[in-house]
Amino acid sequence: MKIQYASDLHIEFGSRPLRKEDIKGDVLVLAGDIAGKPKTLLQYLHSLAGRVPILYVMGNHEFYGHDFALDLWRYQKAAETQTGVHFLENRSVEIGGVRFLGCTLWSDFFGGMQGKAAERGMNDFDVITLEGDRLRWIDVAYRYRNSLAWLRKELETPFSGQTVVITHHAPSALSNPPQFAGSPISGAFYSNLDELIEETQPALWIHGHMHNSSDYAIGKTRVVCNPFGYAGIEVNVDWDPEAFAEV
Repeated sequence: MKIQYASDLHIEFGSRPLRKEDIKGDVLVLAGDIAGKPKTLLQYLHSLAGRVPILYVMGNHEFYGHDFALDLWRYQKAAETQTGVHFLENRSVEIGGVRFLGCTLWSDFFGGMQGKAAERGMNDFDVITLEGDRLRWIDVAYRYRNSLAWLRKELETPFSGQTVVITHHAPSALSNPPQFAGSPISGAFYSNLDELIEETQPALWIHGHMHNSSDYAIGKTRVVCNPFGYAGIEVNVDWDPEAFAEV
């Protein structure tokens, strides 16, 4: 199976770096931060639909201006009105004998060590609320732990075919650009899940959130990221609208 993958398209900045005519794989994976507004996101997903199955996980930017407790299932239902669109949040789907596991994932800020720094330094905590109050790092960490528990259970469940994991947040420090090594908020971008990957060995892990491309291996697992970035502000020089991985 030829899996085309992309993330961080940020079409709210006025660009459409990936269009329906660019879809050339058997499956298209969109690993979050696609559009800042739900209506724009749904319109964009539907504009891509019809050629191949589309698997989508939300990024942190999809929550901007919204409540962290928003009804994800309502958006899932709206997205999936188009045949072939799969909105994954702690959900799996099997296509062509390949199992896809998807969630935003979030992070626990290295067990909370960078939690307060993230609250001060990340826009998420200024523009996402929780039931009318300010979002806290512990709220994000709680969701991360739920997603991680679900993901671990799924990965440990025997499956006869190949498994592909899709998250927005990165699963390893190997995805962190060298210039951000030692950053006091790097825990908002990745978690140290190398051991989980080594133990369960999915064929492929696709993530977003970083605005640099990645392609490396942890054991037999290939980890990839193909973000676009912010049109007119910061575009990933290695962006590839036809990035593929085969499983």
